[in-house]
Amino acid sequence: MATWLYQLNSDNWSPERYRVEIWEGERWNWSVGTMSSDGQHPAPGDIVGFFYAPTKAKDPGFYGWAVILEWVAQVPELHFRPTAPSDHLKMHPWWDDQARQLADTIRGKMKQRTLWLVSDELAKKLRSGISSWLSSPFEEDSVK
Repeated sequence: MATWLYQLNSDNWSPERYRVEIWEGERWNWSVGTMSSDGQHPAPGDIVGFFYAPTKAKDPGFYGWAVILEWVAQVPELHFRPTAPSDHLKMHPWWDDQARQLADTIRGKMKQRTLWLVSDELAKKLRSGISSWLSSPFEEDSVK
């Protein structure tokens, strides 16, 4: 099982639109532009996390994750089903110093891609970070 990071472009798909349209348990498919994958492709059962970068999004952060259902290489297109705690994260995205550092590390020097393969070490940090974010008390100062 691999983990992927999908960076949403807020010019094309705003956080507000994401909140309205994306719900846990529904099936979706999105096109993929450029990707960093070390020759691998997403596969059924892999995980994909959704992220808005701070450069264009007024409300950046990690918005949720999903199980990959299918990869259509000819298009290229990713089919997925969002899972818990995505409905919570879209209302309170994970965005603090730890999230910023993790996103920067995953994306490396090329931050304008659509999809990145996440190393096993960073995938563990992603899971741990989301779990910690959800279990911490909400403070207005935590929203940056």
